[in-house]
Amino acid sequence: MGDRRKAGCFAAPSIWWLCLLIGLAVLPGLWLADHSLVTILHGWGWPPLLILMQGATRLGEGTVDIGLFLLLALVAWGRGERAFSIRGLAGAATVAGAGLLDQVVKNVACRARPGAASPGVFFVHFPCFPARYAEASFPSGHATTAFAAAVLLACWYPRQAGLFFGLAAIVGVSRVLLGAHFPSDVLAGALLGSSVALTVHAKIAAARRVDVGRHAAPE
Repeated sequence: MGDRRKAGCFAAPSIWWLCLLIGLAVLPGLWLADHSLVTILHGWGWPPLLILMQGATRLGEGTVDIGLFLLLALVAWGRGERAFSIRGLAGAATVAGAGLLDQVVKNVACRARPGAASPGVFFVHFPCFPARYAEASFPSGHATTAFAAAVLLACWYPRQAGLFFGLAAIVGVSRVLLGAHFPSDVLAGALLGSSVALTVHAKIAAARRVDVGRHAAPE
């Protein structure tokens, strides 16, 4: 490989996938505890906290996350950094793809949201395509796109991984506190978005950050 070095997700790829497997193993148990956890978390309905969560949940909107990568691509293009610009476009496409896959699963699962008539029930009015908002709980779209973006950014800038995952986690918590999803919906979205991002990063060179020798970009 010469003087090239692979960073981020390539440092310990098995750790990333192990974390996803652990999350997948936890998912059934979390699903069983959904209603109890929602009751507990909704008891935290402190108005200032809910206002904060309403702002934080915006970070998981697909348009925001896709727009972030497009902005990175535009800035890089303006600076003549072609590889960085292409990577930004790949990031936007990855988040968009994760969001589309999330919509496919929503329209198969047809799970009722916490505030619906049959909260938590799967396959409500199946087939529910196109799924109505009240029947589109699983998985959380905000968690899917937030974690897809967080994983890619963490792969590129591993020193800031804690910040990226912290923000994505806040998005996930906000979806439960605001009554839009159950905890298992959020975990499923996080697993879906992370899996898509890791797969793209591993299989598509344009989505990877490869620094060269002593000219490596600062993290």
